[in-house]
Amino acid sequence: MIFSKKEKQLVAYTIEKCPLCKKESKREFKQGDCLFVESSKCVSCNITMNIAKIFGEPIE
Repeated sequence: MIFSKKEKQLVAYTIEKCPLCKKESKREFKQGDCLFVESSKCVSCNITMNIAKIFGEPIE
């Protein structure tokens, strides 16, 4: 075979954003995460954060 396509493995991450202070936190994706759903409490202002982004990064 001239061209071989290697499967890239990804690690999924979730970005949570506070609606009040706009602070963001990155954590590993957990089963059941959905965009715009309330998640954990903000460490700065103790308001419930929302999931703003879910994405994958390749493992090197």
